[in-house]
Amino acid sequence: TTLTLDNAEISLSNRLQFRFIDEIPAGNVRLPGTTVAGQSKPSFRIRRAKTSLEGWFWKKELTYEIQLSWAGPEAGASTQTPLEDALLTWDASKKGSFMITLGQFKVPLGRQEMTSSGRLQFADRSLLNGEFTRGRDIGIQVRGRVGNDKVEYFAGMFNGNPASRVSNDNTKLQYNARVSIEPMGKVAYSESAFEGWDKPLLAIAAQFENNDLSGATNLTDLNTTILGADFVYKYKGFSLFAEYFNRKRKPEAVSGTSSATSGPATQSTGSFQSNGYNVEAGYFLKRDKLEIAARFAGYDPSSKTASNNHREKGGVVNYYILKHTLKVMADFRALRDEESRQTNKELRVQTQFIF
Repeated sequence: TTLTLDNAEISLSNRLQFRFIDEIPAGNVRLPGTTVAGQSKPSFRIRRAKTSLEGWFWKKELTYEIQLSWAGPEAGASTQTPLEDALLTWDASKKGSFMITLGQFKVPLGRQEMTSSGRLQFADRSLLNGEFTRGRDIGIQVRGRVGNDKVEYFAGMFNGNPASRVSNDNTKLQYNARVSIEPMGKVAYSESAFEGWDKPLLAIAAQFENNDLSGATNLTDLNTTILGADFVYKYKGFSLFAEYFNRKRKPEAVSGTSSATSGPATQSTGSFQSNGYNVEAGYFLKRDKLEIAARFAGYDPSSKTASNNHREKGGVVNYYILKHTLKVMADFRALRDEESRQTNKELRVQTQFIF
């Protein structure tokens, strides 16, 4: 629904995801609410229910967006309040090449994280996404499209702590940067190959994040630097998406007492690395209607610990009634923890309405 006034425009939209999920634990795991280990647990839930208000006021180059979540925060989300997005953007170039955004919104790290949950190929993002990206934060960024609309860039500064906080946790800020090259035309942040039937579409991106939580009140005060890359290809109903993250973490030095000098000393557990990947491929069996896809993802939480990788593999069948606006999706995935040697599985059937 869109309301247009003399000096403003207001668009209202809602997103609802109704889900059935059957959790199938490893044989020696007992889920809450079950009677024996290994027993599956079926549930119905409202996975997401969101309302968004967006538009422009005064001038068309001054836009805004507010998004609220009524079904509770996302799992591992950066915000614990109903307020997800609250941002104002000024297109200083008046042509999309230099835009300034301030407020609370998703930081530019991870193509899948930057893709709306309403435009995903699977019912949820991969396990890689929840480990390496934090979602929303409060800050300021510049972004735009240049090079004949073939290059997209982002650069921003943020608090570096969970969103909807009243202040920063420490004296440092989080810094992000992302550049995407799209030589064959603009590639929207939307999974599935609805685009690219007439000509191939390609996007290759690189990104950076540094978040120094030293001196903060968090339980684990780490200085984290992430380098990432992602790749998208769509053509004639086929889609391929891949992303990779390499993360370096340095724990905060801990002050103590030196036995040799009986004075203050500084101890550090040393830096460690972590990396992860996600690969998804899909194909439309019937154009814009029936799609199948597969996913393979995994990450290593710490290079200091051997055989502790986490892995995900799964498949999905999607039936689109009105593309992402109205669709039914059914996916099945297996989540493997190499450290505990346990594999948990789940079946998810979800219907989405955007209105």
